[in-house]
Amino acid sequence: MRCRLICLWVGLVLALAAAQGLQAKPFARAAEPVRQIALSEEQVTQYLAAAPALDAILAKVPAGSDAAPDPHLMTSLNATAREYGFSDYASYESVAINIVWILTGIDPLSKKYIGIQAVTRAEVTELLAGKALPAEEKKRQIDAYHAQMLSAAPVKFAGNVALVVKYYDQLIAPDAKD
Repeated sequence: MRCRLICLWVGLVLALAAAQGLQAKPFARAAEPVRQIALSEEQVTQYLAAAPALDAILAKVPAGSDAAPDPHLMTSLNATAREYGFSDYASYESVAINIVWILTGIDPLSKKYIGIQAVTRAEVTELLAGKALPAEEKKRQIDAYHAQMLSAAPVKFAGNVALVVKYYDQLIAPDAKD
């Protein structure tokens, strides 16, 4: 479950960079910090409603496609985002990145925000202690954790934490199936 959140978070950051025409940087370099926005309860509920529809559209995109987004895909994403109250897909993505970023700092056991650095350190310790994963998979996950640590910054909007914690169970519900 937590791995999926991390992969989603890293994927959203990389997708945002690609959408803005920026070249994604390797994990060894400093990752771009999340551009924090103040979330409203309405944005969180819109995100919860829109995510399944937008995920279904994105599931049709071939994995590993580095080409410029198909104009028809972007039209579909923008139209669907508008149906759920967002101005366009980019505004949905901004809300999604901020939600997932806060989720990454929530301890899954206590459901309290303890910070991205603390959660990541605990997950790396657990990963390194495990023997089940092949070395390549461990390296891939450690790279993802490294990127997460590099982009961790203090929370600018405490209200975001309260909102994400309030909706925590709904936000991770799709992950519970993993």
